[in-house]
Amino acid sequence: MTSMNPPPTPNDRAYLVVDSPHELARWRPLVNWLLFIPHALISSALEALAGVAFLVYWLTFLFTGRQHAGLYGAMVMYERYNVRANSFLVGYSQVYPPYDFTTDTSDNDAYPPVHLSLPDVPAATPRSAALNVFKAIPHFVVLLLFFIAAAVVALVAWFAVLFTGRWPQGMRRFLVRVANYYFRVWTYVAMVDNTYPRFALPSA
Repeated sequence: MTSMNPPPTPNDRAYLVVDSPHELARWRPLVNWLLFIPHALISSALEALAGVAFLVYWLTFLFTGRQHAGLYGAMVMYERYNVRANSFLVGYSQVYPPYDFTTDTSDNDAYPPVHLSLPDVPAATPRSAALNVFKAIPHFVVLLLFFIAAAVVALVAWFAVLFTGRWPQGMRRFLVRVANYYFRVWTYVAMVDNTYPRFALPSA
């Protein structure tokens, strides 16, 4: 069992680490989608909650210059729940993800195969950070292209697991890198890391 990524650096404080064997039962691709359904329903509800939370969070910052830690925690809760559920769906692990709704930024190890740590709300943030969501638009376009590529890779990996019982290392590494690029942009939009993200996948 080896970690897919190095520990986070000061410039990449949001970091997803997948730490699970590449081998899994060949039948998993045939049934994981069915087992995933309860998590999909919950994740969809949390996504709607996180969307509302972000709008209020952004407006609050726009008018007061302060970030609401509770609203940020609601967004963190969705991101961690969603990444755990989808990690099970694509077969990073055979371990079923927990129905865990923690809002802490640090991972609570409730799902050992997948760890997602996100930065805390900073003590002070410049008011200009309210524009981050608009300045990140070019990244949204790049992310869309990466997500399309990731969907293709996940589909190919689905067949690889089905016939070999093993996740191709390079494919899984690519998906983890795309996820970390997304979280780098996410933290910028959430105004908790105001260094403009690089247009590149984090190294694996």
